[in-house]
Amino acid sequence: MKKLIPAILLLTLSLAAVPQKTVTLWQCYDSAAIATPLTGEAALYSEMSALRDRNLSSAWLPSLDVNGNFVYNSDILNIKQIFGQLPIPAGVIPTIPHEQYRASFDVSQVIWDGGVTRSAMAVEQVVNELNMQQNVADVYRLREQVNNYYFSVLLVSSQIEVTRIMTSDLDGRIKETSSGVVNGVVTPVALDVLKAEKIKAGQQLTEFTRRRESLISALEQITGMTGLKDAAFQVPVITVTGEEEIDNPDMRLFDVRSRQLEVSKDLLKSQRMPKAFGFAQAAYGNPPGNNFFSDKADFFYSFGAGFKWNIFDWNRSSNERKSLAIQQQLIDIKKRATGESLQRLLTVKMAEITALREAAEQDDELVSIRKKIVDVAASQLANGTITASQYLTELTNEKQAVISAAVRQISISRAEVDYIYITGNNK
Repeated sequence: MKKLIPAILLLTLSLAAVPQKTVTLWQCYDSAAIATPLTGEAALYSEMSALRDRNLSSAWLPSLDVNGNFVYNSDILNIKQIFGQLPIPAGVIPTIPHEQYRASFDVSQVIWDGGVTRSAMAVEQVVNELNMQQNVADVYRLREQVNNYYFSVLLVSSQIEVTRIMTSDLDGRIKETSSGVVNGVVTPVALDVLKAEKIKAGQQLTEFTRRRESLISALEQITGMTGLKDAAFQVPVITVTGEEEIDNPDMRLFDVRSRQLEVSKDLLKSQRMPKAFGFAQAAYGNPPGNNFFSDKADFFYSFGAGFKWNIFDWNRSSNERKSLAIQQQLIDIKKRATGESLQRLLTVKMAEITALREAAEQDDELVSIRKKIVDVAASQLANGTITASQYLTELTNEKQAVISAAVRQISISRAEVDYIYITGNNK
């Protein structure tokens, strides 16, 4: 298939003659990804995940606590009553005080947590990956807006250039017709018809120019780029085969969500494992430790180890794992449904591309024929054998053929870009 007909080549050269720089669709993509406020989310997600990892890692650090209490007991053990009337010398049997107090420094250390911390960190890693992938998907969707503005600029630019060429041609015809009127070959009304058509073309040119300026302004806002008013916008050259696989950011989100549920099931298993811990206490109080027969405050310490294992939780953990498994099934169903929907879109889009390519194969011949007809009509107008209206009809037909050819080429490129956007392949 011929990619560019001579008329469109003329348009491209005309558009590229004035601008100082060229702009590609890929540059707009990259600039939009940088300019959007969504870009700042990635750094915040990373910082948030790092803070959570630190908190999870601190579970392996010793727990340090300072405790204190004061207790007054109205009833206490009276040892003298227990021994009754035994002849025990005075002062031998201590008196347990009514008040008790202590201040302690307690240390506890996890020895084994059943893999809870490791599993929780794995969950956090996948959560961060999910947030990052969601951010990628949100930024990726900006491409659709960029496509709308970019290709609209291409279309209106082609209309502007064709209108300029038509205006230039009308200037030539007006000059020739003016000479024909002076020589009596052409009627004055023919000159008025041409002048009226030039005014109409000028109005269209103004409308197209204002529309291009507004589109470029919107494109500059979304991309953060400047100086696009005088830039040449290149038509993207992409060739799709219809065999590209779907791998866009939204589809990858399903995989990450499913993986998050899988590691959450591992966390539930870890929470059911036995836990071992050690502890130590240094304190000052009365009575010191478990020495209830001492009536003096003193320093004391204690240390030891223990374990805890919830051997039966009434199937709560099992039910939660089953719930997570069902959620995974739901995600798989949604992924398949989304994939099938996207595949249908690709089928329709590929049919559109094929139809446009086939139609574009005859644009060269059609424009060439229209140009010959206009050349003959211009000669007939100069000789006074046809009216100006008849000439303008043929000129308009040529203009429409050229615009249609240019629009078709741009439409092919847009359809191919849309196809790649759906698949998620970066070309």
